[in-house]
Amino acid sequence: MEMKRTLVWLIPLIVLMLLIPFVVPAALPAAGAEALELPVYTPVELSNPNPAPIDLQEAVVPYAPHAEAFLENQTGYLDSTISVKIDERVIDGTKVLFTWVQIADPSQLRTALWSPWPRHGSGAGDKFATRIRSVLAVSGDFCNNPDVQRREGTLYRNGVRLREADFGNYDALIIDFDGNFHCLYRPSQEDVKAFEGNIMHCMVFGPALVIDGEKQTFVGNDYASGAGVGIQKKTQRQAICQMDELSYLIVTTEGPEQSRNGGFTIPEFTDLVAACGVKQAYNLDGGSSVWLVLGGTRVNNPRGQKRPIGDLIYFATAEPDPEPVPEELVSDE
Repeated sequence: MEMKRTLVWLIPLIVLMLLIPFVVPAALPAAGAEALELPVYTPVELSNPNPAPIDLQEAVVPYAPHAEAFLENQTGYLDSTISVKIDERVIDGTKVLFTWVQIADPSQLRTALWSPWPRHGSGAGDKFATRIRSVLAVSGDFCNNPDVQRREGTLYRNGVRLREADFGNYDALIIDFDGNFHCLYRPSQEDVKAFEGNIMHCMVFGPALVIDGEKQTFVGNDYASGAGVGIQKKTQRQAICQMDELSYLIVTTEGPEQSRNGGFTIPEFTDLVAACGVKQAYNLDGGSSVWLVLGGTRVNNPRGQKRPIGDLIYFATAEPDPEPVPEELVSDE
């Protein structure tokens, strides 16, 4: 009797062990490959590495992207002064866009407000990007949205200081006149004043994900740096990163609205971004405010909710355009 009982338990166990080689390998390599198949960027040698700088105070960039310079299937753009390459991956069931950008001159990395400071206004990101003649544009730091009157932090846009204040629970991203990134953890306005260098842009959002090559850590439900979305919530996210001199990476993810159980928490997003080997990485406005616009076309979540935004970070061409700036693009409305 005891022998029969042993066989009753032993036979299913043997069958299960025999099935494991057929079931587990089918799952594990897919998960492992998905985690490891991050794109590796090969730097591009721009044919005009020393163009004339663009005046930072130009309301509208004098040069427009060239239609023939866009790559097929919205995968990028290439002219003599700027390269954009977009790689798409699915990681942990979530669509992720890796956008690599190289520019020839720091003045090609710019910011724009929908309405002149200190007015507050917002609009669709694709219309916004078209108006400012950007090659590539991404959501900024939610500094100028009419729905929420933010007062935290010191703001610089295109070399001009717009506001001076403490940052509270927000991190800062300083971009200097050489196009280099400097992430500051919850600084005071005095920390920004003490910055050694000329500030082209200063963002107030975050959190900083990678600082000087070191991945940051986040614990529990602490709102690590005022990003407005809990760090443990899976959502659409976007980060702007520096790879090297005048070389950048934008990481843009979808969220649960686009794919079941999709999106990343801040710790997960930090792991993903850090695995790309970035020097500095800074989290930007997320959720339905995430815009990635190539030329005038939204690349991320094109059929999803299009929340209007008040500010953009963008990259422009420095290759002269023989056509004059259309009058309607000069208007700020």
